Amino acid sequence: MDRCTIHKSTHFFSMNDRIMEPVPVLHRDYAEAVEQYFYRLFPNRTRAALADTGSLPLPVDIEVLYPTAEEPFYFIHTLGMSAAPMTYPEGTENGEVRESYSELCLMLPSDWPFADSHHLSIEEPSAWPLRMLRDLAKFPHAHHLWMSYGFMLPNSEQGEPFIPGSDLCGVLMVQFDGELGELTLDDGITIQLLMPVLVYADEMEAYDKLGPDTLIERILDCTHESFILDLHRSHVAQGLLK
Repeated sequence: MDRCTIHKSTHFFSMNDRIMEPVPVLHRDYAEAVEQYFYRLFPNRTRAALADTGSLPLPVDIEVLYPTAEEPFYFIHTLGMSAAPMTYPEGTENGEVRESYSELCLMLPSDWPFADSHHLSIEEPSAWPLRMLRDLAKFPHAHHLWMSYGFMLPNSEQGEPFIPGSDLCGVLMVQFDGELGELTLDDGITIQLLMPVLVYADEMEAYDKLGPDTLIERILDCTHESFILDLHRSHVAQGLLK
């Protein structure tokens, strides 16, 4: 398996605007369990792991599972987000601290324009979804937030697009039912598997009116029921903000 290195680069979600402190890494072993879990879900795929050298607030590696003829898409996931728990913002309930563990995943089309798909470089412009996923995984730890289904986050306060040429500028977190939604470890901890769906500014504005379920349904209507990233899909909130 190829192993590359994630170098310092421009961050998403204003992560480079915050002075971050390290969080205690309690469960380094969870990453291996997550890695093996995805190997079982997506067998017989070429793999590449990209190690994170920018360790604040905690290191989050990225693993890429390459497309196959039967499943023609890249499956990308984080390793390390679950090394520390996210704590519910209100702190405790009935005297107990509410915690959650998560990892993130993303699907890219098989023709995604990596400069060299056999030797991935996080520095290349087309690798921005990998950097985005890493920064998103660090976000709740940096800001002491709870991330779960329906969590909405703009790329910046100004609503800057992720890349030139696409107006997608935020994410809506979804969680599947079944095996791709969670895994339970030997110690009884459940890791929630979340996927960011990229959204437009008007869709974020319409979130309160539509809710996450309806918004996702409308997006899937545009993508033929596919969660594979489409940078130029149609907007689904036109006319709702008048």
